[in-house]
Amino acid sequence: MKKIILGACLMTCFFFIQSTSAKILRDDHTISGKKEYSWSDVCFYLTKRKSPLIEYHSISTLDCMGDKMEISKFCDEKEAANPYYTRAIVKKNKKVECQSGKRVILKWQCEGKTDKYCQDEEVGCFLFKEKLARRLKIAHQSLSSDKKTLSCYFDNQFNSLNL
Repeated sequence: MKKIILGACLMTCFFFIQSTSAKILRDDHTISGKKEYSWSDVCFYLTKRKSPLIEYHSISTLDCMGDKMEISKFCDEKEAANPYYTRAIVKKNKKVECQSGKRVILKWQCEGKTDKYCQDEEVGCFLFKEKLARRLKIAHQSLSSDKKTLSCYFDNQFNSLNL
């Protein structure tokens, strides 16, 4: 009986987690270039010491001997002269990839009233720009009328009008 109740609780929790979680619906990234670096080179650059034990922590973070390091700082500095640098990705093949592109189209399914990306479309798209389209400009941002979908369009050629 306890196993059945536990199983039902787990299934219910899984359903609610799946049904209320925010997610990227679309991430079209026109990649114009990418450079790869080893995890050990990235950790050495960021920590200023050799790290014999390096682990994958997340798509944007390496665990360098217990220090969680955001790799975007590494790519920002390595790609300083690249006006099209967009994002940094930790790959599971023990590489870090600094990607460049001229356009990113993003569509985000909002999590609800507490979703920080969906409170305001300008702020939400800026937050995504910092992670996924670093040196591109925001060309369009919109939040659906029911506040369930955020759309962002980033481009390198967008010229804002100064009125």
